Amino acid sequence: MPRRHLQLQLLAGLVFLCGSLGLLAAAQPTTRSTQPASQPTTQASRPTTQPARPIQLGPIRVEEIYQTIDDQPVRGWAAKIDLTDPRVEIRVTGPLERKPDDPPRLEARSETTAEWLKREHLTLAINTHFFARLDDGKGPYPESCPVDLIGPCVSAGRLVSHGRDDGQPSPVLAFTKDGHARIAMLPPAESEALYNVVSGVSETGGKSGGLLVENGRNTGATALVAPTVRHPRTAAGLTKDGHTLILLVIDGRQPGWSIGVTLPELADLMLKLGADAAVALDGGGSSSFVFAPPDAPQVTNRPSDGHWRPVGASLGIYLKP
Repeated sequence: MPRRHLQLQLLAGLVFLCGSLGLLAAAQPTTRSTQPASQPTTQASRPTTQPARPIQLGPIRVEEIYQTIDDQPVRGWAAKIDLTDPRVEIRVTGPLERKPDDPPRLEARSETTAEWLKREHLTLAINTHFFARLDDGKGPYPESCPVDLIGPCVSAGRLVSHGRDDGQPSPVLAFTKDGHARIAMLPPAESEALYNVVSGVSETGGKSGGLLVENGRNTGATALVAPTVRHPRTAAGLTKDGHTLILLVIDGRQPGWSIGVTLPELADLMLKLGADAAVALDGGGSSSFVFAPPDAPQVTNRPSDGHWRPVGASLGIYLKP
């Protein structure tokens, strides 16, 4: 097994283990007040009982997810984006300008999804890649921490992170330059040649995994990571015609607010939202959903750490005038 491939297996497992030890959010449920996206302590602005009404902003429709599992609440936010609308532009965290003294595996410096959304003037953003810290790996996740992204990442045709060294496929959400989208298990050479690509992981801890939803079927039991454990989760999906992108973030590790979901439960939610294919992205304390309509309060999930975690990469929607 190539050395880098082994490193990726070990790092991906370590990253998710770190996320599993995240603190429970300390904030109390609120009504409709929000904090600016630039504040790292931003929390959700949501009703404590009934879901908010869906919000339509041009080609973006945002709706709250609320249900119960084993008599416990599960909450989150979903967005549906009309990819046929010419105003929609997909953005992915771009590559770094490397410095001579940077670590060899450095591919990104961590930044919260909320800060990235603000800097890129986006309307909507979620976190994406699993990642491994390249600092000492102790304590809270710091801003601008050097990280190695797990899985292929491409931003506007620029390679940010390579796929697996052994040539095996990874579960990806990929876009061509003309905006056509697909979710599939793609080998590195194919995924790295596309215009925008984000990915989940295909192997960790000696286990292999695939897509969350495939051809309209729930395949969450064989996706990664920790498919049978309830955690905060992030996922992306597409309708069968490929015209609608579905982004979903579910809160977790917060008894009384949201207990999180397993990957089969996450896949069920994606199927109910109309996904024919879906991929699980980084979850745990990294799960981030930020919707910032102009001249209106922003809508966010409640991160399980009680504040935004700086992450390795994010995906966003820029609405052209």
